[in-house]
Amino acid sequence: MRSIAFINEKGGTGKTTFAVNLGAYFAMMEQKTVLLCDLDTQGHSSKALGVDVRGLTPTLFELLTDRQLPISQVIRPTAIPGLDLLPGNKALAEFPERAAGTPDRARRLANRLRGLQGYDFVIFDAPPSMSLITVNVMVAATEIVIPVALSYFSLDGCAEILETIEKLRQEHDHPRLRVSMVIPTLYRKTQLADEILGKLRERFPQEISREVVGYSVAIDEAQSHGLTIWEYAPHSRGGLLMAEVGRELLERG
Repeated sequence: MRSIAFINEKGGTGKTTFAVNLGAYFAMMEQKTVLLCDLDTQGHSSKALGVDVRGLTPTLFELLTDRQLPISQVIRPTAIPGLDLLPGNKALAEFPERAAGTPDRARRLANRLRGLQGYDFVIFDAPPSMSLITVNVMVAATEIVIPVALSYFSLDGCAEILETIEKLRQEHDHPRLRVSMVIPTLYRKTQLADEILGKLRERFPQEISREVVGYSVAIDEAQSHGLTIWEYAPHSRGGLLMAEVGRELLERG
């Protein structure tokens, strides 16, 4: 089972878009079984799959704070066969305060997922900031995918993630954690974008994806309807690019 976290400490990089649509790609196009864990307090991954998380319970918050709650009561099927969801919502914002001072605060998620069976992939959509939730995601995952919007500040955020990963490897004895892919996103044909893309290729010669992903109207429209690109417009340019990224990520396993 592969455990893949989509992380960038800067917002607006396409993190949730990739987590949802690549999870759906693995389930629909590759016949894999996937568990998507929505750890963003805004619940955007859940909403992108048509799940209304307002007032929803139980969610990942209850799973992380109630050791007696079976994970089977939190996992929800989605409209896509093979793709299940561990939903999240704004209640997750209370987790750092609830877990503060407990010795297992960084391993709550990993502990609750230990022994999980029946899935080929566990995919984590992390919050767009460094927090105790993000640390839990990194401890539970073995691979990190970093979507990087081709702007200066997103590139800076990528460097911060690398520092965090190295620190976490040492502090939590997690040497298996690695960056499996860096995906350039929101590409526009400008000199600045090309310069940042060149820097990414120098810094991540092995990890950078073959595809450079631009803005997709079809993907944006699909999310507004609570659908994945495969349900909405699979043959659009956005769908074709997403499929290429999915195939490459599958190969990197």
